[in-house]
Amino acid sequence: MNQPSSVPSTLEQWWHIARHSSDVNRLIVLYLETHYRKAAFMTSAELAKEVGVSQASISRFASLLGFLGYTDWNKAMQQLIRQELSATERLWFANHPQSDEGDRVVQSEQHNLEQLLLITNSAAFSALATQMATARQVIFVSARASATLMPYAHYFLSKVRPQVYQAHPGDTLWEHLPIAEVDRELIVVLGFPRYPRILVEWLQEVRKQPFTIAVITDHEASPLARYADITLAVPVATASLFDSYAAPMTAINLLIREVAQQTATQSQNRLQALEYIDQTKQTYYTEP
Repeated sequence: MNQPSSVPSTLEQWWHIARHSSDVNRLIVLYLETHYRKAAFMTSAELAKEVGVSQASISRFASLLGFLGYTDWNKAMQQLIRQELSATERLWFANHPQSDEGDRVVQSEQHNLEQLLLITNSAAFSALATQMATARQVIFVSARASATLMPYAHYFLSKVRPQVYQAHPGDTLWEHLPIAEVDRELIVVLGFPRYPRILVEWLQEVRKQPFTIAVITDHEASPLARYADITLAVPVATASLFDSYAAPMTAINLLIREVAQQTATQSQNRLQALEYIDQTKQTYYTEP
């Protein structure tokens, strides 16, 4: 991965702390200054080997910066540089799919999925589920890669409640929402790095209207979060040629389950009606 034109200010602060500690930490910083994008997706053993220090030194380096351990610091690094990675730079992951701990994507997704218990117990998750259950309309909005999550969210939420819509750049609903008359509508924005400029700028305009806006994104510091009433932060796996959305998709599934629980009678009636239609139309294949 090539050295970018600028280094995030948080990284510069970390380097400053480490430079004034020990010779070993200065050696680690010397490597990270040039290779921090690559290092963000290394295991502690891989980074130790590249720098030429012990694995314990890498762990102590992370602790010096205020993290519980290497894994926490590593995830923070990924958050900081994720939106900088270009498609070309991601080819590194295609050529280095394995770490000393196994497949990089599988390892990352396992870590992300383990965080879902905390996420589903959060105030943001509860508030979003309640809004999705009680809003007059729910409108999913997204763009580019993040929009691949939208048909899944739209299809399954429509199973348990009416008036669920989706909008993306170029369609009529997308164009009309900034001037729409608002009556208990909920906009749910799905946006992950690299954040599409068109989505951020559209949300800035829509924020002028009294919509309730929820954002499902990767981090509270996402540029989309500043326009949200509710921000649900769900991590994505970046250590691949393309981002993997296992955790966000699972979070959406759990949100819909919570909506169904909050509207049990209505959801059951709707599911029964849809099942009757499917059986009447023989929607699904069965063996003769």
